Amino acid sequence: MGMRVVENAVRTIWAPMDTTSTPTLYYGQLVVVTGDGVGPAAAASGVGDTTGKQVLYGIVVGSNNRTPVYDSTHSTDKITAVITQAAQTARDWVGAEGVWVKGDPQCMVQVAVISAETVIQSPLYVTSDGTAPTLLTVTTGSTDGLGFTSNATDFTPVADLCTSYCRTGKNAGIYRISDDTSTTVETNDLAFPQDIAVGDTFVRVPVRPVGYSYVQLNATDPGLFINCALGLVTDYFIIDVLELDLRVAGKENVKFRFHPCHFDKVRA
Repeated sequence: MGMRVVENAVRTIWAPMDTTSTPTLYYGQLVVVTGDGVGPAAAASGVGDTTGKQVLYGIVVGSNNRTPVYDSTHSTDKITAVITQAAQTARDWVGAEGVWVKGDPQCMVQVAVISAETVIQSPLYVTSDGTAPTLLTVTTGSTDGLGFTSNATDFTPVADLCTSYCRTGKNAGIYRISDDTSTTVETNDLAFPQDIAVGDTFVRVPVRPVGYSYVQLNATDPGLFINCALGLVTDYFIIDVLELDLRVAGKENVKFRFHPCHFDKVRA
C-alpha cells in the first residue's frame, strides 16, 4: 500500500518521470528528483545516507494514466515510463494540471512534496511488501519483566534503537525499548510490569517508539515501506518517530518525519 503523507505536505505537484530503464513508479512510493524527472528513492548508503546523499522530494499520489493500472504485488496503482515518440502518442492519458501543456503525452506523476516538517506514515514489512514482522513466542520468560528468550527476530538488534511489543500475555499492549544485540535473547532496562511467561508472544522492530531512529528502505521497489529485516549499523536514514503502532499483525506502521539532513545534498 506504500507510504502516505499524514500532515504538512508542502503542496501537491505534477512531475515528469525519469526514463532510465523505463522505471515504474507506484502510488505511495517515496521519490527523488533524478535524470529526466522523478524516480524511486534508493536504499540509504552510508550513515544518514551520507554516501548516497539523496534529496528526498515527495510521495507519489497519482499519475496521468487515463485508466488506472493496478499492481497486485504492492496493492496499489502504478505507471511505467515510456520514451519513444510512438510509445508516448500511443498512450491512453489525461492532461496534467498547472503549467504543463495539456497536449504533452509524456508519463507524469502527481507528487505530494515533503519537507522536514512533513509527517509520513509507512508500513513496517520484512523484505517483501505485505510480509509482517515475525511473531515471537517466548520459550524462556522472566519473573522480573526484564527480558525473554524466543525464536529469532527478523534483524540483528542495535541497543536502544529497537522496540519490543507484547501481543499476548499479561503485558499485552505494552511497548519497551530493548537494549540487547541478540536475535533471540531480548533484554530491556525498563521492566515489563508483569511476569513474562512461556507462550507469551511479542513483536520486535528496529524502530524506537518515539524520537530519533535509524531506518532503511527495501532494495527492490524501494520507497514503499520500511524494511524491518535490516540491521542498522552502516546504511540508514534518520527519522524522528512520532507514533509506532504494532498492535495488529500485518498492519504494523510508523508515523515519522525525516531528519532535515535528507533535504540537503551537501552532507559530511
